[in-house]
Amino acid sequence: MAFLDNVEYTPDSNGVAEYVKCPLVDDWIEPVDCMENQDVKEEYIPARFKAKSDWKEICISCPFRDY
Repeated sequence: MAFLDNVEYTPDSNGVAEYVKCPLVDDWIEPVDCMENQDVKEEYIPARFKAKSDWKEICISCPFRDY
């Protein structure tokens, strides 16, 4: 395990994140899940990523947002 700012992730042999412990769901996701959520309209983002009242701010401040 490794950390980028305060977000835990599992790096591959090159140090690139294979899995990220997403602060929106407090669970492990693949980085592609994060990227897909950024590129779609809000209504299409799965509800589990929007459960926290401040989910937008959490997402914007995540160091993996534009990883």
